[in-house]
Amino acid sequence: MKKSKLTPVISWCIFLYFIILFSERVQSMARMVYGPDGRGLLVTGFDTYVDLTACISLFLTLVLLLFFNRGFFKSLFSASAVPDHRILSITAGIALMGGMVHTENTIAPLQFAAYGALILGMILRTVQTAQKARNRFTLWYSLAYLTVFSMSIPVMYRSHIEYATLFHIIEAVTAAVLVVCFTYMLMRVLEGKAEDLLFPAPIVIMAVLDAVVIGMRWNEEVNTFALIFAVLAAVMFVIGKLLFRSSRQSEA
Repeated sequence: MKKSKLTPVISWCIFLYFIILFSERVQSMARMVYGPDGRGLLVTGFDTYVDLTACISLFLTLVLLLFFNRGFFKSLFSASAVPDHRILSITAGIALMGGMVHTENTIAPLQFAAYGALILGMILRTVQTAQKARNRFTLWYSLAYLTVFSMSIPVMYRSHIEYATLFHIIEAVTAAVLVVCFTYMLMRVLEGKAEDLLFPAPIVIMAVLDAVVIGMRWNEEVNTFALIFAVLAAVMFVIGKLLFRSSRQSEA
């Protein structure tokens, strides 16, 4: 990546993602322990998983940021500094995993603000890499698809259905696997290799796991948000495949 005035702006957007999400997760943990209505950590099996996931995510995010992302911190103030986009993406994915578990005192607007900052960073990075892209249409379409795909990852909520334990296990696996898929595609965006993110495996995995998670809890509460974006992501994938094929044929 050559020197670019956008580099510090992109890095600040991603840094805001870390700061906002990290702060939101910390306040949730702190209020559970020290708040007037706090009931403590690890109260039930569900609480044990989500609390530990959030705490481990916070710890690993902090370690990775402080000891493995020196180039990223330099890029906050220098247009010539080059972040390690691979480790930065992994760090972002680990932080996201902590946000995908609904702990007590979660502040959803703050989480959305964090995700918005990350998406803005992805958009600006795409602006930066579009100059050398062979096909700008597929590049921007891929970014739009990834954004929609990220919204289809269901947050892990507590359930009281008959097979709640099984549901929570499937829910946890779904969130973890889809966060890994998102992290890989985010890495492609930051590395400037995102001209075609329409990989079959992530969309198939998402469709199957989301269908199970949404379907199992249908009578208790429909996860409308995840359902809408899962359907939209699937539609964008099918349309995108057709458009990408047509675009490549016209180029040839």
